[in-house]
Amino acid sequence: MNPVGGVVAMFVASSLVACARGDRLSAGSECQTGWHRAWTTDSALTLCVEPAFVQSDTHSWQRLDPSAGADPRDFFSVEVVRWPEDSASLRHWPPRLGSDSGCQADCITVDSSTALTDRWAGLEAHTETGRISGGLAELQRRPVFVSGWIIAGNRRGFAQGWAALPLTLDTLRQMLRTVRLAR
Repeated sequence: MNPVGGVVAMFVASSLVACARGDRLSAGSECQTGWHRAWTTDSALTLCVEPAFVQSDTHSWQRLDPSAGADPRDFFSVEVVRWPEDSASLRHWPPRLGSDSGCQADCITVDSSTALTDRWAGLEAHTETGRISGGLAELQRRPVFVSGWIIAGNRRGFAQGWAALPLTLDTLRQMLRTVRLAR
């Protein structure tokens, strides 16, 4: 093989590998200034993340609070689930704030809640925001949101988050508006 041909072949091959993830994105992968595009660990989706958030799990990000030690100030999670196979933790569709009637130590109380229709990855989503109290974490009026949308067949998008301040829920929903599904 000619040396130049080998270099060109290696360049083309490495370019294809480097671009493979980007080729699987839906259109519109730009982030606003200062934010960065991040993938879930399972490569099911990508989204733009506000700079203070760091990935903490397969499909979760958190903003740490230096004054609170290791506890995150704000938390955000978004994933693709299979319905009904992954329904053990969700219990019903679309996901909603509040406890089921059979709750025990994990019962929560919801107040100041609002149901919204959003669009994530170009698909209609049911979102609920509110403040919750109780549960195993013994929360006190913590601002939270939960959202779900049908992707296709048994594929569903599921997102949830909580924040120290109610206005931060808007930031979490802004991040959701940038979700792009892998093809």
